[in-house]
Amino acid sequence: MEARARARERGRGGAGRPRSRSGMRDSRVDERRRTYKVKIAEAIGAAFGTFSRIPVPKSAWTDFGLTHALAAFPLVGLAEGFLMTAWGHVANLLGVPATIVAAVLVALPVAVTGGIHLDGLCDTSDALASWAPRERKLEIMHDPRAGAFGVIGVVVYLILQFSLFTALPLTAGAFLALLCSLVFSRALSGLAVECWPAARADGMAVGLSPAKKRAAIVVPLCAFAAASAAGMVACAQAVGALMAVAGLLALAWYRHVALSRFGGVTGDLAGWFLQWAELAMLAVLVAGGMLL
Repeated sequence: MEARARARERGRGGAGRPRSRSGMRDSRVDERRRTYKVKIAEAIGAAFGTFSRIPVPKSAWTDFGLTHALAAFPLVGLAEGFLMTAWGHVANLLGVPATIVAAVLVALPVAVTGGIHLDGLCDTSDALASWAPRERKLEIMHDPRAGAFGVIGVVVYLILQFSLFTALPLTAGAFLALLCSLVFSRALSGLAVECWPAARADGMAVGLSPAKKRAAIVVPLCAFAAASAAGMVACAQAVGALMAVAGLLALAWYRHVALSRFGGVTGDLAGWFLQWAELAMLAVLVAGGMLL
């Protein structure tokens, strides 16, 4: 009987033996790695589902993904910048007129994001133009209807953006610097939502950042900000450095307006900042290309 048992054990290749401690540790490490990959995928999917019109699987809509979407927010800018860079390359090869190139460059971000940040620009412009008390400003911002000053603000913004895009040089360096600026602006916007006080207790900013200053959010956003700033410098040298400075100055202006006039940040204010920061960096890029 013992001989047959040993033979069966040999036939199973030792499958019936207890797993060694090192094997159990390896299994736990593999499981943790798999869990991390799943969580990262959930955060990325939630970021694209929240801040873009790019379809994502339903599996991304988890509590973890939604509360960590800000950590992957800059990747939406990366995708948007990739499409704009691809269009710039194709337009350069085909000799497309500058006005058509600019029109598509204005339309692409709206197509990717669904205009979510322009909506924030519109609502915030209405609220700021009211010169009403803080609570009334927040009510105006929360109102889904667009007022006259909001429409004016968006129209002026799009005209300025279109004009700058018509003067943007169709070079790889310029478009890569532009791509990096879209990542940089979102990293700064995410850090503001995560680290600054919220203006409302029930706003979108609170939903995206229920616990302030979490390393799981702040560290990736800081890494994105540093990498994108370095990318702008690598692609456009001194002009890239000035673009980063312009983004940081826009962030300082954003902090002043958000805290002094609204008592904190909101989702609309985050979109308002994002649009003006990107326009400021685009203006520096165009001006640098014309002067240098």
